[in-house]
Amino acid sequence: MKKITSILALTFSLLLIPTMVLAQQGQQGQGIQDQDRIQDPATHEGATVDPQGNQVQNQVKTQNAGEDSQLNVNTQESLQVNEDSQGRSDTARQHMSNVAQKVEELLNNEEAQGGIGQQVKIIAQQQKQAQGEITGQLNKLESRQGLMKKLFGADQKVIKNLEQQMEKNQLRIQELQELQNQVTNQAEETQIQELVQALVEQNTALEDQIQTEEQVGSVFGWLLKLFD
Repeated sequence: MKKITSILALTFSLLLIPTMVLAQQGQQGQGIQDQDRIQDPATHEGATVDPQGNQVQNQVKTQNAGEDSQLNVNTQESLQVNEDSQGRSDTARQHMSNVAQKVEELLNNEEAQGGIGQQVKIIAQQQKQAQGEITGQLNKLESRQGLMKKLFGADQKVIKNLEQQMEKNQLRIQELQELQNQVTNQAEETQIQELVQALVEQNTALEDQIQTEEQVGSVFGWLLKLFD
């Protein structure tokens, strides 16, 4: 009886082992297929995207969006600076035109003869010559555009020349103010006062123009300033 029981147990074991092996192999095969689906979602139906892969893609999209946004900001700032520069230039030229007009009025004033009147005319003549020099320097400042301006910024030599002209303007303003207090002719005093006001406004406009030009970003502008 014991022998029969042993034989039956051995037979059952032999039949059960292959079934267990097949079941284990099937589970392993299913696991490999699932892994393949995760690694290559494009070639397996119903594949699941790796959360880490999604995170990388999101980071790339975010980075690209940030770069595009920064590019737009830089472009807008560049356009704004150019618009400001043009606006300042137009204002400076308008004030220069006003100065030229007031200078001509003083030079053509037939009542301003001898003494103080002659001194005023000499200053007016000096200012007339200065206006031509200022116009030439302003033209040079505005002529640097495009790639040259992006690489080297505003022309520092021209800016220095303009600043020197502004200092000379200030000296003539002071001289005219002193003469204004000495004249007795009301019409002549008014003309001097108007020229002084026009010169003050011109200097302010030129200063604004210079500041706007120096705000323009450049690649090698800082290097050129080392040699000025």
